[in-house]
Amino acid sequence: MGETSQARKIARNFLYLGMANGILAFFFAIPVLLPQLCIATPPGIFGCLGSIGTEWPGTWMFVAFIIFVLVGVLGSIGFAATFFFGDQLTGKGEVNRMLSRLGLIFYEAGTLGATAMMAAIGYVGGNVVAHGGGQAVAAEAIVENIIPPLSSDPSSLFHDMPPVVEAALIAVAMLGVLFLLISFVMAKSETGMQTEKGV
Repeated sequence: MGETSQARKIARNFLYLGMANGILAFFFAIPVLLPQLCIATPPGIFGCLGSIGTEWPGTWMFVAFIIFVLVGVLGSIGFAATFFFGDQLTGKGEVNRMLSRLGLIFYEAGTLGATAMMAAIGYVGGNVVAHGGGQAVAAEAIVENIIPPLSSDPSSLFHDMPPVVEAALIAVAMLGVLFLLISFVMAKSETGMQTEKGV
């Protein structure tokens, strides 16, 4: 039996990551079933004046869930297929180990962090609206309760921190994708690696 190529190892890691993200997505969906959280509870029941899932900014929870399933689960499986079939069809199985590992870490950290921030924005703001608060009060609750402002000036970029952190986490995920694409494009065949080394 030959040694497993680096590309197949990365593909296997992404497959495991996609499966783990699928399990996480299942657990993230469980709170929808708890009526006391007012996520999908009809108005007037359990003290909910509205449903978090149907009123802005609570809809961000469902946007976060959909993005997590698309990017975190299906995207990971897509990267697994890309690296596996890239090795299988072209024979280019030797990828840059550092870039591919950094890409995997940045991709997952950015995806998980960005979708968690979206869900937090949706839950905190939507909870205020579901219990009778207005959208202005919900926006202020998001600013104050998720990540406290770094500036007291309302016109400052660092007054409303959740969108700033959200943007930074999306940038981390995109950097991970860039690392992975560079690693995939720069992949070499095993025979090419041996020729370069003079074997």
